[in-house]
Amino acid sequence: MQTRTTTRLGNVDHKHIIGKKIRDVVVSSKGKELRLHAPTLDEYIVMTPRLVTPIYPADANLIVSLLDLHPGSLEPSSGTISPIEVLEAGTGHGSLTLHLARAVHAANVGIRLAAACVDQSLQAMPRAIIHTVDVSSKYSQHAAKIVGDFRRGMYLRNVNFHVGNVSEWIEQQMHARGPRPFLSHVLLDLPSSHNHVGTATSALHVDGKLLVFNPSITQINSVVQYIKAKRLPLQLERVVEVGPSMTGGRIWDVRFAKPRALIKGVDENVTFVKCANADQAVKDDAKASCLDDGEEEQPHDQKSFEIVCRPKSGTRISGGGFVALWSRNRTRQDD
Repeated sequence: MQTRTTTRLGNVDHKHIIGKKIRDVVVSSKGKELRLHAPTLDEYIVMTPRLVTPIYPADANLIVSLLDLHPGSLEPSSGTISPIEVLEAGTGHGSLTLHLARAVHAANVGIRLAAACVDQSLQAMPRAIIHTVDVSSKYSQHAAKIVGDFRRGMYLRNVNFHVGNVSEWIEQQMHARGPRPFLSHVLLDLPSSHNHVGTATSALHVDGKLLVFNPSITQINSVVQYIKAKRLPLQLERVVEVGPSMTGGRIWDVRFAKPRALIKGVDENVTFVKCANADQAVKDDAKASCLDDGEEEQPHDQKSFEIVCRPKSGTRISGGGFVALWSRNRTRQDD
């Protein structure tokens, strides 16, 4: 265990910090005065030890804002407080977990909750809870420590940590609770997110958000294609590229389109340029003309569709990751 902190102005023994208050002054080994302050959440995420690369604060804040969380809001029909259950698949470092736990914290203020632990029972359900699942017990335990060590664990009780396959976890919960949806929102930060979209959708409330975070636009494309092929009740709201020096992210256009020439068969000069990889964008030109998905759509002719993926500004960019957001539509089974 470390007993001192090293800075460019000298070392500070921890025994000289213990018992001090915020903004008190301590003296380093070089005789320099240093003022104490509590780390912000941003500073904490960047400075904590890591086993995997974290989702950095700017990106985590954007992701949380896309979910549009309102802890403590009332149900219009009943006038009671709407419970919030958010599922995060891919705990990793615990950065996004901590940001989500902070976002829902207001709903649980004043409620006495049992301390969170790995694979904790769901018996005493709070008004808002973050379920976070990772296949690695090592990463899950490390993330629990990251969350627990921030501000003396003030957000730890908003989180349940689980180890295992996320689809299997959802199926276990559906079996225990009944077949009705129970999740307010789902976040998938997994290499093969499309493999879990179907199960996640079955547990998602109407108007709940499905958010997928992947490093490559082609991975987002795989999810888009899967949703269309399986006819899942999800509507794509937006695709945002995040990364360094991209405040607020950059909106991408990701959708299915059908060349007009394939529909009308009258203009052989109409061409369509397909997005072939993570860095290539569809180019608009005088000869490129396409029909948005849904316009004169022929549902049984899937092969004629191509997928559009391009920055909304029309320019090519590189680096960073991609966040795709869907909303769950209402179906006959929900009535």
